[in-house]
Amino acid sequence: MKILALQGSPRPKGYTQMVLEKFLEGAASKGAEFEVVHLARKKIHPCTGCYTCWYKTPGVCIYRDDDMPELLEKVKSCNVEVYATPLYNYSMTAYMKLFLERRIPLLQPYLIESEGVTTHPPRFPEKWAAKTVLISVCGFPEVEHFGALVENFRLLCRAGRKQFAGVLLRPGSEAMLFMDWLGKKGRDVLQGFYQAGQEIVENGEVSKEVEEIVRTEWTKNRRGVHEQANLFWDIRMEHAERTCRGEEKRSFEEVIREDIRIILGGMAVSFNRESAGDLQATIQFDVSGKQPGQWYYEIKDESCTFREGTFDKPTLTLHTPSEVWLAIAKGELDGTQAFMEKKYTAEGDFTLLMRFKSLFGRTEDDP
Repeated sequence: MKILALQGSPRPKGYTQMVLEKFLEGAASKGAEFEVVHLARKKIHPCTGCYTCWYKTPGVCIYRDDDMPELLEKVKSCNVEVYATPLYNYSMTAYMKLFLERRIPLLQPYLIESEGVTTHPPRFPEKWAAKTVLISVCGFPEVEHFGALVENFRLLCRAGRKQFAGVLLRPGSEAMLFMDWLGKKGRDVLQGFYQAGQEIVENGEVSKEVEEIVRTEWTKNRRGVHEQANLFWDIRMEHAERTCRGEEKRSFEEVIREDIRIILGGMAVSFNRESAGDLQATIQFDVSGKQPGQWYYEIKDESCTFREGTFDKPTLTLHTPSEVWLAIAKGELDGTQAFMEKKYTAEGDFTLLMRFKSLFGRTEDDP
């Protein structure tokens, strides 16, 4: 099996590429050959709708000075087409749209009926890839945002008499910057893309079970996701301002992973409601060190809200340098041992401190 992966992201090392690589690794493990085409790196003129490729120079576009003639030859030599694109404005990227519109030389102008709809017959039916797989990621946490994109490719496959052999959607993709903190769910999602690649080779299609695995919600705490996303963009703007003033030399990716606000907020998002039961409590963080500040968790109704500031009479107060809590959050320092060594201190309900691992820790059954 020969797979042609059309990668439509303008960022060659983004989340689209991350999941596409896992899919292709899985396919290669079962003997498939593949080639990845980064469309953003290709010169592709927009289609002018002149139809020259239909009636004057059949199968040949008026444009001879861009990369489409070479790309069309690649299309004609594959068995499976994989379209990988981030969700842009509820659809595909402009790079992918350009490519799809310029595929018109592969069609004949005549009208036929296929599966109850009018379409155009392929010009090279013997070289027509029989299967299509769609891979897409988006920052929104809900899978419903992919609806228009999926329907677009469903119609393309129906009109082209191709099998829509896999729909692999990953909402909440920005969280994948912190894959090492996502625990078992993060590993399961990447393994799902890998398994999808294996299935397309072995079974000719991706199972519904695997499609569900790769789109699994990171958390049910939708409000927490919104708050973390908004904080993410605030930090990004802060980083841009400091960079412009020459005060910051680190990359944004390095900065965001070391920001105590993201660490504390991320803990609140991953709050284990099952372990909390009917817990009603407030946890105050009094942070010193390189990133000083005051933040607190308000736990009630099986949810955890992260807030900046101080809370009057909290259930538990933790006094910690930011460097210590960052090390604990990243697994570089054991929280219990750090407390015993007085690297941070606590006052209030110590039984609540003893529940931290079950309430906020990443386990094999991450919430």
